[in-house]
Amino acid sequence: MSNHLWQRLGAACGIVYVVLLLVGSSIGGATSTVAIFLVFLAFTFFLFFLGSLWAALHSAEGDSGWLSTTAFGGGLVAIAVKLVGDAPLLAARRAGEALDPQLARALNDTYEASFGLHFFPLAVLLAAFAIVAIRSGGLPRWLGWAAAVISVALIAGAAVGSANLESEWAGLPFLRFLLWTLVTSVVLMRRAGAPT
Repeated sequence: MSNHLWQRLGAACGIVYVVLLLVGSSIGGATSTVAIFLVFLAFTFFLFFLGSLWAALHSAEGDSGWLSTTAFGGGLVAIAVKLVGDAPLLAARRAGEALDPQLARALNDTYEASFGLHFFPLAVLLAAFAIVAIRSGGLPRWLGWAAAVISVALIAGAAVGSANLESEWAGLPFLRFLLWTLVTSVVLMRRAGAPT
């Protein structure tokens, strides 16, 4: 396969990530084993998208740049935080009704807290992307400005979520992040193989 095709496939993984995440969340959220599997699978595709994003940022930033690595690291940390919060749900699912109610509540709180906490490293990813896109012009500047705005919104959402785990408002910035991921995937797919 050509290198351009691999670049497009890596970029398309962002779309697959969003679709799997939304489907997994809509079919039972944290209570369904299938839903948990789909969410974990979504994070697997997100890793490939991160690699594609890193390559585009690195190309735009140049060899001496560190922001592309920062963006990649932010994405990795976001996945790690979310997986650490989600993994106990599998244990709770296996234990079933034998699980102590207080422990079940603590596991659920861990799951909900990880959702808001993973906004911080996602904000780092978007901020690094924004700086590279706006400064270098190697990526669409409008996409960089959108990333900057969503980065600030994610931090605000994390603050709201930390204060109140039950708040539905905390999730709104994440929906914007998912939309940004879809748009960025399409932009990277279209740019695959184009001269920088």
